[in-house]
Amino acid sequence: VYTKTADKEKGEKGYLWTSDGSGSFTITDCDDVPRGTKIELTLKDDATEFCKLATVKKAAQKFSSFIDFPIYVTEEGEPKPINKQEALWMKSSATEEQHLEFFRFLSGNSYGKPWYTLMYQTDAPLSIKSCFYIPDPDNAPSRMFTKDPEIGISLHSRRVMVKKHADGVIPKWLHWMKGIVDCEDMPMNISRESMQDTRLMEKLSMAVVRRILRFLQQEAKKDPEKYQKFFKGYSYFLKAGVIEDKEGNFSRHKDDLLKLLRFECSNKSKGELISLEEYIDMAKEGQQNIYYFTCPDRQTAMSSPYMEQFIQRQRNVILMFEDIDEFVVNAIEGFKDKEFVSVDSADKNFELDLDKPEEPENQDGRVLTEEEQTQMQKFIRDVLKEKVQEVKFSDRLVSSPAIVTSIITPHMRKMMKSLMAGKENDGLGNIPMTLELSPKHHIVTTLHTILKANEPVARIAVEQLYDNACIAAGTLDDPRVLMSRLNKAKGEYRISDSAEAAPKEEVKAEESKEANATSSSSGSSGSKFEEVKP
Repeated sequence: VYTKTADKEKGEKGYLWTSDGSGSFTITDCDDVPRGTKIELTLKDDATEFCKLATVKKAAQKFSSFIDFPIYVTEEGEPKPINKQEALWMKSSATEEQHLEFFRFLSGNSYGKPWYTLMYQTDAPLSIKSCFYIPDPDNAPSRMFTKDPEIGISLHSRRVMVKKHADGVIPKWLHWMKGIVDCEDMPMNISRESMQDTRLMEKLSMAVVRRILRFLQQEAKKDPEKYQKFFKGYSYFLKAGVIEDKEGNFSRHKDDLLKLLRFECSNKSKGELISLEEYIDMAKEGQQNIYYFTCPDRQTAMSSPYMEQFIQRQRNVILMFEDIDEFVVNAIEGFKDKEFVSVDSADKNFELDLDKPEEPENQDGRVLTEEEQTQMQKFIRDVLKEKVQEVKFSDRLVSSPAIVTSIITPHMRKMMKSLMAGKENDGLGNIPMTLELSPKHHIVTTLHTILKANEPVARIAVEQLYDNACIAAGTLDDPRVLMSRLNKAKGEYRISDSAEAAPKEEVKAEESKEANATSSSSGSSGSKFEEVKP
């Protein structure tokens, strides 16, 4: 290293610093050294890669693209600048054209526009200058085959890059953003290990992520339609952020993240999304719960027996269609002192006294008495055995005869079964199930009527009733058993019909009526055993 000071008061003498890289060095006086500093590198045989012009240019552009003095490389006898890109984040403002050019530079593409642009500068709690871009939602990254994506934001200190992928500052669930964070308080010689442990990094991350999330909240209020398109492209990552923030960051960003989530609901039209804050504003007076339903699609949700009491009461229910939604709800537990309650859960307070509906007319005018309910419970438990832990009568059903509930929701059970597919014992069979029945439904009352007159058919009807409830919950393991049971039911009915041909005409008519009524337990009101298909 040849160097000579420009300060004449310190003398005209130059110096030569030399070292072989072993840890020691020598400094000697040197004459005829021009003002400034010149560095000469002698490469070892195994480091000839750094002699290549392309390697030198790449290293200079990677680490020193934005320093405030020019870097030249001699090509074809002429010095050419290689750090032309301006440090846009150091400016207080920039034009749309400048942002477009800088976004494409960071993305490594010659096309595309940022959907959102944020310039963030502050002196407290740290000196931060930054610039962030959110790519078009149509170009949102795929979740397939990306187990460990790279962070698209780099960390700089005084324009010099400290870390290309700032995973100590930006969480994984924001990896799709592009930009630069420049923190003057960050030491330039910081190591990767100390970056992960320093409180400085935590403070920087907290400030930057909070600003990004609150910027998105502002944009959502400013232009809801534009934000809705953004959310459809990046919803999964924001929801994953809720889960990861709880596991690794003590839910520091929970409130800001929840304000960004959007869902469909039962009281709005298809495709229209609302926030959790809007749901609370729409809730009925005195309502303490946020009701939600995880299901494959809207049509399935609105026709589900679990939704009957809420539709009847015109009570709003959030509809969640992504598999990750169930895990999000389990992670957040509540929002603004409101508890999340799944409409297909068991033993929850559904606030049925909050908005009592008008009682619908009972078609046959019959309701099972307490004694009859006890008889039915004992009989059904005897038929289903270990399939159910409990059989009970419920007021939550409106037009369906039965539903199944458990300590975990049917949707969660189905996901767990999918995750554990292929294992001999997935453990789900040990999770207790409860069969809830409507004491007013004609299928249930008719089932009690034929209990003594035709027990074989009644047993088949109970199994069918249970499987129908499992189908509605999406938890029936093998629908093929329905066909064999229906064929068996036909056979039992024919045998019973032949054996009872001799008795009086009114008895024969009564049994025929009862058997037909029992056959309707294969589905909704009015259906027959012969019409049910797996």
